[in-house]
Amino acid sequence: MNCLQNLPRCLVSPLLGFGCIQRDPSPSSLKMLVSPPIKANDPKARLFLLAVSESKSSSEMSGVSKEEEKSDEYSQDMTQAMGAVLTYRHELGMNYNFIRPDLIVGSCLQTPEDVDKLRKIGVKTIFCLQQDPDLEYFGVDIRSIQAYAKKHSDIQHIRCEIRDFDAFDLRMRLPAVVSTLYKAVKRNGGVTYVHCTAGMGRAPAVALTYMFWVQGYKLMEAHKLLMSKRSCFPKLDAIRNATIDILTGLKKKTVTLTLKDKGFSAVEISGLDIGWGQRIPLTLDKGTGFWTLKRELPEGQFEYKYIIDGEWTHNEAEPFIGPNKDGHTNNYTKVVGDPTSVDGATRERLSSEDPELLEEERSKLIQFLETCSEAEI
Repeated sequence: MNCLQNLPRCLVSPLLGFGCIQRDPSPSSLKMLVSPPIKANDPKARLFLLAVSESKSSSEMSGVSKEEEKSDEYSQDMTQAMGAVLTYRHELGMNYNFIRPDLIVGSCLQTPEDVDKLRKIGVKTIFCLQQDPDLEYFGVDIRSIQAYAKKHSDIQHIRCEIRDFDAFDLRMRLPAVVSTLYKAVKRNGGVTYVHCTAGMGRAPAVALTYMFWVQGYKLMEAHKLLMSKRSCFPKLDAIRNATIDILTGLKKKTVTLTLKDKGFSAVEISGLDIGWGQRIPLTLDKGTGFWTLKRELPEGQFEYKYIIDGEWTHNEAEPFIGPNKDGHTNNYTKVVGDPTSVDGATRERLSSEDPELLEEERSKLIQFLETCSEAEI
């Protein structure tokens, strides 16, 4: 069985805009802090989450280190993009939690010495989901970490990119990424360390998918276990859709988005299947007076927003939802197949809140993982 076709890897800074995901101008925000710092050599350590109201003036901020400022900005973007109040403190070093005795979800390695810390607790596979801009933002030298890991025969470092804060890229990349993880676990055994930057989005999603597809858990059973061990926010819809894509085939349809021209100079769209950090230009048809974009999309619901001459807005002539909890109103388009078909019934069942795989479906997923081309870079 051939692996699902992956989207081109578009390397984006994790902190570029997010389009309609705008920062709260209020000086006060609710934060989750790691307290005390988790020791990398203590597998039983747990994140202690403390909600605090934070308000800092520019003068108070003058004593904050550049690394702390980067953590603050990354945490703000993560909170806005993921819809959950989450904070990552890079300056406190690597942190992690055992989800199962053989599976850890954590933050990124920062130095070659972190490899030794993981070796001491039985880690055989380090599974990195970061892209180069993620690493560059915090100044992580991935090559030195990879080179150090390569010196040791008892551990393997693997990179499989997933774009940060992008649920659609997560959906499209999960099949190949989990296939690579599945083969690495079979090959190396022992404990597997899955990480992204903060260990709160991509890494828990990949670990959760592995538990759902391979280890026999129901989706929400695995999610409950995961959340009992680590504060995080895996995108469950991306996991459901990736599961359905494998079992029913990745079916796509062409959608057409239009906006009536009112003397605009440039019109772009963000969201859809490219994430809020990307933009696609629309084409003006002077004959009809409409800006148009044709886009091939898989089944599912996709939110988007227009950028008209640099201003973010929604089109009231197309379906829209909102305002959401962040105060944003977005357009959306829904791509649906034939609900009366066998695949349509499967999609409806597996789109439920707590889907349970049939025995033959899990066997099909395992077969897919064994034959899919690996995603390692």
